Amino acid sequence: MLANTTSWAAALCCASWLALATSASAQNPDVITYDIGVNGSDTNDIAYYGQSGGIAAYSIGTQSCNKGTTTVEWITAGGSTHHPVIGQNMFRYKDGHFEHIGQSWLKHGFCAVNEIETFCAPCHNTPCDSLGIGCADTYWATLNDGGGGQSKVNINAATGGHIHAGAPTGNATIRGRLQVAVSDIDPAQNPGAQYFIEGQYVTQDDAAAGNAGNNASWRKVNVLAVNNIDGGGVTHREEPAIFAWQDLDRDVKVREVKNVENAGTKTTFLLGYRASDLGGGIWHYEYAIQNLTSDQSAGSFVVPVPTAVNVTNIGFHDVNYHSGDPYDGTDWPGAKSAGVVSWATTPFATNANANAIRWGTLYNFWFDAASAPTTGPVTIGLFKPSVNTSQSVDNVLVPGDPRTPPPVGGPSVFANHGGAGSATMAPTTVTVPRFGSKMNALVLSEGAPALLGHAWRGALEVSGARRSMLLVGLGGPSEGTFNRMGEMLVAPPIVRGKVDDLSFAIPDDAHLLGVTFSAQAAVLTQEGWRLTNALDVTIGSN
Repeated sequence: MLANTTSWAAALCCASWLALATSASAQNPDVITYDIGVNGSDTNDIAYYGQSGGIAAYSIGTQSCNKGTTTVEWITAGGSTHHPVIGQNMFRYKDGHFEHIGQSWLKHGFCAVNEIETFCAPCHNTPCDSLGIGCADTYWATLNDGGGGQSKVNINAATGGHIHAGAPTGNATIRGRLQVAVSDIDPAQNPGAQYFIEGQYVTQDDAAAGNAGNNASWRKVNVLAVNNIDGGGVTHREEPAIFAWQDLDRDVKVREVKNVENAGTKTTFLLGYRASDLGGGIWHYEYAIQNLTSDQSAGSFVVPVPTAVNVTNIGFHDVNYHSGDPYDGTDWPGAKSAGVVSWATTPFATNANANAIRWGTLYNFWFDAASAPTTGPVTIGLFKPSVNTSQSVDNVLVPGDPRTPPPVGGPSVFANHGGAGSATMAPTTVTVPRFGSKMNALVLSEGAPALLGHAWRGALEVSGARRSMLLVGLGGPSEGTFNRMGEMLVAPPIVRGKVDDLSFAIPDDAHLLGVTFSAQAAVLTQEGWRLTNALDVTIGSN
């Protein structure tokens, strides 16, 4: 329990806040991937087509749901592009790496049939050129066959727009389909590996409404043989696949990175990271970047490492393009120089088809370092010219300077893995986003860290907000209540007490070091009060 909490927050009644956030949601379309790897009868639906040249080919059933408050366009007549495209991806977790091992060409949606599902209802039925409010639509695996699909190169995921152009080329058994190297999926060659599938819908009206960030969902699968993949878990709706890594390993942190592109469009990258004690004073640093919706794409990644720290085992992994895609698949070279470990592809000005982290893909970066972790900024360099050239992400685990002894006292923020050389360090501030019921708007981030004797501050990325108020909970990540809109409310809540002030002062009290609180905001927009995502924040010190 936080000491002297009443000195910086007032008690708040849950019932008043539950009543606060009950007004109607925004009037806009919002398509999500409701289920993946199942058909309309909830039967596992993953099709296998065969192999060619060491590559196995698949397609995966997907089901969409319109959770918005207006219809989603599903128009194909006259060559219209006002309909969704659907991507399919496969991932593998093995030896500590969560890797993207296969992707498909895109299914183009047609004729939404407006189905009813348990958590996608009541369905307001419409003609098949739209998906009705509260309605689902299923494409079984063979309908999602990428062999008849089109390339991701034709899609601007930031705007949701696309053109119609070109069919896949290559061997008829595998072209256009979800392609995975047999060596990556054969159980005999991958003992202990775990596998995951992901579906993502991209479409114009959903993106224009600012709802493209929740269109991907993932599911665990059991690979019994190369030609036999069975469902192994439920669909994790509105979560990109990188969250499967965090689901497997709670020491993994995932951060959302927003980027503003041309015409003010906001797009999303996700950065996952973990530091592991290998013993003997050596730590392994693992990072993954998933580009969910950025057309600008990422072309470099930089991690600060003190000059005196020895670095080995620098690694990189990407996913292969195929079937006539124009992209150069050259691996990003990684090297330590001038106080950083960095990776980069060829610049856009030199090769517009260089191996950037384009939308719907995840790339990995790793190294070993003779230094325990601290927190610091990493930099994602952006590929195409646009508003920004890079995005800096603060408070990420990076190698510390071994010449600076860590402060003593207080519990460690790092898990001790039992090996020699495990670090004992004073807590540093750590912030982890929490998405609650998936109904909460993902707009709250950290503006200033939680440090003893300083003010913590939240930051809102939402336009048109009329008022806002900060909520703080002490119940931890597993606790919360829900209002009538299905939004999560942190529990038990206390509040700063000042409207339009998303900050509070943290006393300079050593008893608070290492304490974790949950922060959340209530935001008044023209559609009414809404609750944001939560942030689980651990108090640190300078």
